[in-house]
Amino acid sequence: MVLSRWFLFLILQLLHELNGSMVKLKNGGFEDIVIAINPELPEDQKIVHSIKDMIEEASTYLFKATQNRFYFKTAKIVIPLKWTAKPEYKRLTKESYEKADVIVANPVPKHGNDPYTLQYGGCGERGRYIHFTPYFLTNDNSGEIYGPRGRAFVHEWAHLRWGVFDEYNNDAPFYVTGQNKAEATRYPH
Repeated sequence: MVLSRWFLFLILQLLHELNGSMVKLKNGGFEDIVIAINPELPEDQKIVHSIKDMIEEASTYLFKATQNRFYFKTAKIVIPLKWTAKPEYKRLTKESYEKADVIVANPVPKHGNDPYTLQYGGCGERGRYIHFTPYFLTNDNSGEIYGPRGRAFVHEWAHLRWGVFDEYNNDAPFYVTGQNKAEATRYPH
């Protein structure tokens, strides 16, 4: 029995590594979140500043929403190589755009400038990445549409980290449970 639990733990760790995320949870703080800016985007320091502000705001919001249990401790921003080098930019070790937890890229037709999380799995299964657009991050009016950026980040983080589905979804107003039973998309009690 102990051996089978150990094996299961090892398999879960390997699957976690295959997914590419380096995020760790230590004492309630999420560490090593990788946020990568698409190499094709033109240089715009407003994107970098907005990311920093969004993570700071998100950390405060998550801390309050979880009754002081969780917060965002560290995040790394991957800056495109073609952007102007700055002294505060450090050399990458294992971080890359391809393995990022959050990407900043141009909009895709299905979502436009809406923030979204790419999720292949079912409810409870971790997503692949969160996608934000430069427009979402730099347009001062985006808050009128999506609410505060920090809250939007926490909303998408729930999709990414815990595989939570939207409680609203016009495209798929239901999901299939593990028992092949259709359930309405909602927050289960």
